[in-house]
Amino acid sequence: MTTDTTNNDAGFESLEALDITVWRGDTLLLDRIKLQAKAGEVTQIAGANGSGKTTLLRVLCGAALADEGEVLWCGVPLSKQRDTFNERLLHIGHRPGVHAQLTAVENLQLACKMGNGVISEIDSVLNALAILPIADIPAGHLSAGQQRRVALARLALMPHTRCWVLDEPLTALDQQGRDWVANQLQAHSERGGVTVLTTHQPLSKNLSGPIYSLDDWVDAK
Repeated sequence: MTTDTTNNDAGFESLEALDITVWRGDTLLLDRIKLQAKAGEVTQIAGANGSGKTTLLRVLCGAALADEGEVLWCGVPLSKQRDTFNERLLHIGHRPGVHAQLTAVENLQLACKMGNGVISEIDSVLNALAILPIADIPAGHLSAGQQRRVALARLALMPHTRCWVLDEPLTALDQQGRDWVANQLQAHSERGGVTVLTTHQPLSKNLSGPIYSLDDWVDAK
C-alpha cells in the first residue's frame, strides 16, 4: 500500500496515522488507514478523486476528527498537545484560504501575525513568486493561480513550522510556480521538516519519500 522512494531518516519528528477510519453518512470513506510521515521526507497521499485524500489531510492536521483511530505527532496524540502541534503546523488546503477583501500583502501580514511569520520578507517572497505587481489588489480580484501563489507564499514566510500539510499545492501553477514550490519543499526537507501532501502533478526527482495510495486500501476491502 506504500511505495518507498527513500531510506532517509533525517530526524526524530514524525506525523503518524493509526487506523484512521472516517464515515460519511452510511459510506465508509477511510478504513483503518495507517501511515507515517518522517522528518526530511515528502510523503505523498495518492488516490482517485473522491477517495478521501482531502479528508485524510484534514484529519492529519486536526482540522477534522476521525470516527476511529488516532493521529500522533512525535509519538504523542494530537488530542494531548493541540496548541503545541498547531504552533509547528502549516496547513494549506485545496482552496487558497485567502480573504477576498484583503490584498495579497494584507493577507500575508495577517498570516504572519497569527503564525509568527517573517513580515519583513513579504515583498521579497511575492517578487520571487512573480506577483509583487498585484500585491495591493484585493485577493478576490486575482486569478486562481495568483490566489494560490499568495497562499503558498507562507511556505517561505514561516520557515519555523515543522509540519507541512498541503492539499494539491501545485494546482493552477505554471512551471515557474511549480519550481518555486519544489525549492521550498526541498529546503523544508533539508531543515528536517515533515511534509504530507497530495498532488496530481509530478514532483521533482530531488524530493524523496513514501507514496501512500488510498486506492490500495479501497481495493483491499
